[in-house]
Amino acid sequence: TEVVDKDGKKQTLKIGYIGVVPPQIMGWDKANLSGKVTVNDITETVRKYVPEMREKGADLVVVLAHSGLSADPYKVMAENSVYYLSEIPGVDAIMFGHAHAVFPSKDFADIEGADIAKGTLNGVPAVMPGMWGDHLGVVDLQLSNDSGKWQVTQAKAEARPIYDIA
Repeated sequence: TEVVDKDGKKQTLKIGYIGVVPPQIMGWDKANLSGKVTVNDITETVRKYVPEMREKGADLVVVLAHSGLSADPYKVMAENSVYYLSEIPGVDAIMFGHAHAVFPSKDFADIEGADIAKGTLNGVPAVMPGMWGDHLGVVDLQLSNDSGKWQVTQAKAEARPIYDIA
């Protein structure tokens, strides 16, 4: 991706994307997936591939997760794994949805590590934009490349309603 820095210079930024779905898809859509798809744990899959993505040149890594946010203790093959994705080193942003809810919002204020004002989970910007297109998820990353390596210096995320809320 070509970006323009604060001095007006064009810079190249390599963004790695990884997408994951709940392993439960094998039960939900068995007739279409059986024998064609294999599933693994969401968290362990991302934990495995993020370092590989970095080694292959990704400056930033964004996780696209069809998964929800839960404060439940970690469990292998969990359906709602976003919290644990936010703990994986090298993940720069998470865009997720599954529960038809909005993050950041007060509904998730009690989750340890959730900063509702900044839209982060354990310091990682994360957004879940509701359902049926009712919100637009925005992740805003400020980056620096002072040492020849891109770094996120500030980050926030928000879910903007697409209409006025009374």
